[in-house]
Amino acid sequence: MTGVQTCALPIYYPIAKKLTAINLLVSAAALLLACMAFFTYDFYTFRVNIVRNLSIQSEIIGENSISALVFNDPQSAANTLAALQASPHIFYAEVYDSAGHPFAGYWRAHAGEALPLPQVAESQQRAHWFDRDQVSVTHPILFQNKRIGTVFIRSDLKSMTARLKSYGQIGRAHV
Repeated sequence: MTGVQTCALPIYYPIAKKLTAINLLVSAAALLLACMAFFTYDFYTFRVNIVRNLSIQSEIIGENSISALVFNDPQSAANTLAALQASPHIFYAEVYDSAGHPFAGYWRAHAGEALPLPQVAESQQRAHWFDRDQVSVTHPILFQNKRIGTVFIRSDLKSMTARLKSYGQIGRAHV
């Protein structure tokens, strides 16, 4: 009886191995697609949240700068902009008057030259755009339904870059 071998194992073994390999390949592909979908969704929602937060901050700055613009008090507007120190990624903000001239500014690192007000279509109330490693937001300042100024805020995207790097590190650690 010791010399008797069953011929079923050698016949089914390669098929079982092939099925296992196919199952592993399909599972790995599904996991990869699910991870890519998660990262894409997270990247998109993170960008949306950055824009929403900057828009809210620009709206608050605009509302708090109305009296400064009406009474031509740039120091009051500068004090309002100074509150942006609480946001570590905002590195530049400016309040412009109705003619598009700089009225008051904020710089994270050091005082610098005011940037020109970006051209935004008159029909657009608000605008935002991404440029390399920065995001910019403009918001009109309205008083009695008349545009009396504009808020322009620029922020870096270091938090988004750090988030993507951490995902990469997590991926490398589990591979």
